[in-house]
Amino acid sequence: MDQILEDSVVVWSRELDNRLGTGDDFHLEDFYVEPVSDSRYGSQVEILSSFTELHDGSVRKQDPEKREIQLATLDLQYGWRLWLNVGCLAFGLFLSSLETTIIATSLVSIASDLGSFNKSNWVVTSYLLTYTGFLIIFARISDLFGRKGTVLVSLTVFTFFSLACGVSQTMEQLIVFRAFQGMGGAGLYSMAVSVITEITPLKYIGISSGLMGSIFAMSSLLGPNLGGAITQHSTWRWVFYLNLPPGFVGIVMVVFFFPRNARPLRVTRTTFASMDYLGMLLYLTASIMIVFALEEGGLFYPWDGPVVIASFIISGTGFVSFLGWEWILSKKPWVKNSTLPLFPMHLVRQRIISFSFLTALLAGFPFLVTIVFLPQRFQLINGLSPVEAGVRMLPLLLVSATGAALGGIFSKKYNVSCHVLSASLGLQVLGLGLMTTLPTASRELPPAQYAFQVLLGLGFGLSLSCLVIVAQMEVRNDDDVGITISAITQIRVLGGVIGVAAAQAILNAEINSSLGEVLPPEKLKALQQSATAISSFTPEEAAITIESYG
Repeated sequence: MDQILEDSVVVWSRELDNRLGTGDDFHLEDFYVEPVSDSRYGSQVEILSSFTELHDGSVRKQDPEKREIQLATLDLQYGWRLWLNVGCLAFGLFLSSLETTIIATSLVSIASDLGSFNKSNWVVTSYLLTYTGFLIIFARISDLFGRKGTVLVSLTVFTFFSLACGVSQTMEQLIVFRAFQGMGGAGLYSMAVSVITEITPLKYIGISSGLMGSIFAMSSLLGPNLGGAITQHSTWRWVFYLNLPPGFVGIVMVVFFFPRNARPLRVTRTTFASMDYLGMLLYLTASIMIVFALEEGGLFYPWDGPVVIASFIISGTGFVSFLGWEWILSKKPWVKNSTLPLFPMHLVRQRIISFSFLTALLAGFPFLVTIVFLPQRFQLINGLSPVEAGVRMLPLLLVSATGAALGGIFSKKYNVSCHVLSASLGLQVLGLGLMTTLPTASRELPPAQYAFQVLLGLGFGLSLSCLVIVAQMEVRNDDDVGITISAITQIRVLGGVIGVAAAQAILNAEINSSLGEVLPPEKLKALQQSATAISSFTPEEAAITIESYG
């Protein structure tokens, strides 16, 4: 701190003056030193503002090169306003994450109602394309245009297109509306994980981060179960109508209770000119094409076919071009009318942040694979219905949510984020290894699988919250916190998509080689689309299929 104050003058921020004047409680640990230009002092002064001190004792600062464009920030919240806004953001995260998996068990009903069964997979893919593509983009948009407006637009888009999906009359309409719903979902997810760290005082960061991890784990695991129950007892349209009441309530809460920007935010032509349009285009193209290739490869297009190969090439070229363009922007001095990089490349040079990105990619792989394929195993090998399979996954769901909460609390309280993260990865490896020992010869579900789910769920939950805590503690500039957390989220989702695609490719190859000469082509295709198709097989066909899946 002495070094920071050596060549500057310290003045109290308006925020602190107001808090002292109103008699509200304040804590020195909730403020940080922020460099700004001020002609009254000849050059640069340091203003005491909302502050978070890193675990190594260094002070997080705003980047002095970024003063020409005023980036949005929020004041810390206290008391009931804090937890009301945390609850609102958590529920937005819940809805957006739920939509990634809730539709999986409803595809057969949707295809039966709307026709075009060969296009039904696009109902899932269209949401994932925009959901993964817009996460970082919404984080940067909120930096320039304000958090409240971005949350409100995201929630409105998500709610409106949930209604549009519910009233769709053709498969093509549903696919298009799902893509727009994914854009709104991306904004909700991005704002939840980044804003929550901005409005929460330091002493509650562990609790709020753990809550976000719990919500993500719970919604992802609950999705297939809830979707199956709705489809079984009602119509698939209620999978989308379910979002309407909480969506409308959330919009009202954001309008009346969400905090305004900490400083007045002027949106001018310079603000629009500072957006990284080329970076957005390159990033969207790269993200969408790799998700498309991984989702469709081996299912509707062969892996060695021109469509999948071209998608991988375009995606790879897009990512390389994006990183190159962001590197050029990051090297350019921050001057008036310059472009604000979509992704700050200096983050990659921070060893722990780079490690967090890699860990997020690897941790997302088993998480989504387990969510997608464990219910299928219960249905195929153990003969359970979709709802029964969901009930059998409750240990994984509950322990994941509990682990995420505990991981956030312990990591922040005892400063052991890296240790907890390492332990979580070890638990995942152990749990996955034990899962491979489950028998396939019997339709009975062994009790040991519940213990295996506990180990696996604890590993999933701890990693979800710890990655966010590590990012918060290691990012040196406040302006980069939202982008960093959104990037970790994006990479984790991408890791999950890669994992599911790889697992599905291995499974399809095994099915084609072992069942290609046993099952008729139409039954083989139906099995690749849905595990419930086994109910129409003869006993001999079902026995061979179960053996292949095991």
